Amino acid sequence: MAEYSIRDIARMAGVSVGTVSRILNHATNVDEGIRQRTMEVIRQVNYRSGRRGRRAAARSVTTAPDRTHTLALISPGMGSAWKSNELWTSYMAGIEAACQERRCRLTLYMADAKQEDIAREISRNSDGLLIKMENALPDYLKELITLLPAVGFGAAHTFDPLPQVIVDNNAGGVIATEELLRRGHHRIAFVNHEACNEMFIARSNGYLEVMKSTGHYRPEYLIEFSPGNRDVRQVVDPERTPPDMSGALERLLSLPERPTAVVFGNDWAAFGFLTACQARGVRIPDDFSIIGMDDTGSLCNFLKPTLSSVAMPFNRVSHFATCTLCDLIDGIGIHQRNTSSITRIPGILKQRDSIKTI
Repeated sequence: MAEYSIRDIARMAGVSVGTVSRILNHATNVDEGIRQRTMEVIRQVNYRSGRRGRRAAARSVTTAPDRTHTLALISPGMGSAWKSNELWTSYMAGIEAACQERRCRLTLYMADAKQEDIAREISRNSDGLLIKMENALPDYLKELITLLPAVGFGAAHTFDPLPQVIVDNNAGGVIATEELLRRGHHRIAFVNHEACNEMFIARSNGYLEVMKSTGHYRPEYLIEFSPGNRDVRQVVDPERTPPDMSGALERLLSLPERPTAVVFGNDWAAFGFLTACQARGVRIPDDFSIIGMDDTGSLCNFLKPTLSSVAMPFNRVSHFATCTLCDLIDGIGIHQRNTSSITRIPGILKQRDSIKTI
């Protein structure tokens, strides 16, 4: 038997405890869709407010709350070479912390293993599935998410029927651009070195929203490059060297009115730009203030000057996704299962030596 608290109701409905409290007290300042969803959860678990409004009627659940769960983790676009990458390490830190908190075992499957073997092992030995989202899901994972509770996480999302927790890339562009405006920069460029990358497109959209809403947008300040087409089903290894950004630098230098600041799709591109600037004798931040995005590992602190970056919450995203999966296995928030939904978590700006106030 299990007793549900108001916190359980909030988690199952995907709302805050305060929202549940307002609904139970018949407040009028609650969105009707949220009210209906929350009331449906309350009816499903036969919730009855106790003397202090904190307890629910007893109800049996199929999963014993003290059982150790076995979670499978798969990244369909990343091979074993990613295991030592700092981005993957950040994701793993959040997952491992959540597994320790929730007493779960984790089995890791990388995409360079045989798909048939992965699918067979996961379906036999796992209680739930964590998926590092990467473009469209392959067919074997589409079948698995119909068989097991599954949650996706990462920096990109798909429209497949499962809950997904991702970094808020749009907010990253907003945060970087607003900081530069606050520092007196009005001529701000954005460089996207992979024009078809969904993650970088979202970041550039955040930049565009701010620039257009403040009246500072100039089309020539949005610079995009197409690196060539890659099969989205291809397993890729992490890049060993930063992209050549000398072309982006030349375009910026050739503009009749140069920008004073540049935002990049990620730190790796900003690293490539900084390298091109050093070769050309362009000074950072005197000639350009620059901001990257991600802030994983120690790269930003090792660069000269040190790189300001929007630190994306990769470990928080994976931690939240893992806890959500454990809840689904325990029967909490089951309305989310096999339903496409997206939770976005924003990052924060880490200010370093690559930006200045003008």
